[in-house]
Amino acid sequence: MGLIRLLYQNKSVILFCLFTYVLFWLTIGTFKQSTELNKTQQSNGLKHRSNSTFYFIFDHLLQLKVNLLLIDPYVLNYLFIEQLSFDKLERQLITFAITDDLVERFIQYFQETIFSIKISENILSNHKTSIDHIFIEYKQKIIHLAILHKYKSFYLIEENILPLSENIQLSYGDTLRAVEPVEVNVHEYSFFYPQNVSHFLWLYQTSKFLHCNRVLADEMEDQFHLYQNASQLNLTVTPMRNIAYGLNELEKHYWLAGGTLLGWYRHCGLIPFTQDADFGLFAEEYDESIRNYFLGNPIAYLWGALGLVNDSLEFRLYTGRFTLDLFWAYREGDHRWCGYQVHRAKFRRTLPLLETLCSCDLFGTRFSIPCSPTSYLDGEYGKDKWKSPLEKNYTWINMKFHSLWNDISWMYAVRLYTRQGKLRTDKFAFDWISNHFNYSITSIPSFFNILPNEPVTLPPLKTKLVYGSPIKKKKSRKKSKSTRKKRLI
Repeated sequence: MGLIRLLYQNKSVILFCLFTYVLFWLTIGTFKQSTELNKTQQSNGLKHRSNSTFYFIFDHLLQLKVNLLLIDPYVLNYLFIEQLSFDKLERQLITFAITDDLVERFIQYFQETIFSIKISENILSNHKTSIDHIFIEYKQKIIHLAILHKYKSFYLIEENILPLSENIQLSYGDTLRAVEPVEVNVHEYSFFYPQNVSHFLWLYQTSKFLHCNRVLADEMEDQFHLYQNASQLNLTVTPMRNIAYGLNELEKHYWLAGGTLLGWYRHCGLIPFTQDADFGLFAEEYDESIRNYFLGNPIAYLWGALGLVNDSLEFRLYTGRFTLDLFWAYREGDHRWCGYQVHRAKFRRTLPLLETLCSCDLFGTRFSIPCSPTSYLDGEYGKDKWKSPLEKNYTWINMKFHSLWNDISWMYAVRLYTRQGKLRTDKFAFDWISNHFNYSITSIPSFFNILPNEPVTLPPLKTKLVYGSPIKKKKSRKKSKSTRKKRLI
């Protein structure tokens, strides 16, 4: 009875102890269960990662807390275009980019690890060394770090000079390449990749980088006293950048052409007395997005469209003080040609196929150019003649008379536009077309680039054409091509 009375008197204490006991073992059980779950998850994770040597290298790279940007074209296409799994990627080497300020941290860290590290470095003119590529190898898998060197408004990745196995083909390091800054996303494995992968891959096609001829540029200044005109550059730089930006955004290939290409290569800038800028484009890439971009453009607006989409198309852009011309090049057999209109005659300039394009720097901006600029200039100006700025009364050696526009086509082959992007139908348009294209009109067709269904009869030509060479045109607000070329080049 005494024990029962004792238990009854202390029942609250006993119940508290019992509750505490049960809670303790529940907590222990939950903790053990959680621990086992974590161990299982970690075990599964380690097992998963242990099957990939790349993950093992990643773990060590990410400990440095640096940003790895995936730029490998093959892997980018594999992961984000084909939407395939990283776990199933069969690749010996993957290329990432890092900025050059992170190089020393990588080298110090990996010199004391189990990885094999190889470094490609160049000795610069000031006797300093430039580290351009780092190859981190483990169990026959290689993480390639291509170093981004800041260059004007973009980056350069230098050519790799380190001997590699014959079966390794580098996408960066195979040659000097340009890389533009990009918006990025984060992958689930903690590396970065371009936000717009398809556009990054499109730019890669023209990323091989060429330098201008600095020796020739110095000669132009020292021997011929031809210097860059600061006021001219101010008029030219912004509209040229605007054109390059727009065409890149639309993913339309272009290249600096004619005197603009010559200015870049021979002067590392512009020909000091040039009055326009020339761009070439592939005719097969044309669509109306290009016209729409330049109609009413606040920087360089479409002032005139000459030719038809399928024949000799040329856009003339205007800033208010400076003219920029876009010529479409049509593929024909083993060459291309672009059209040139003088009065009612068609002339054609023969160009190379340009199956690949490269990049250059002009005014601190990346522009596209032919990958063989000297061959291109030889074809336009004559072999090595473009190296001298003293030749006068120049005409393109690759230009030949082709035919006359027929009545129907010619009515629709000339378009003038206002600064606001509207088709110009005022007296100025009538007079300009009459003066420059040798016939009189009383109305402007409303079509853009389509032929009419009904026959059109044009008024007779005002003067007789001399076929075989361009005719000098009358002076006007916009100087014609033939007039511009009768000067030093």
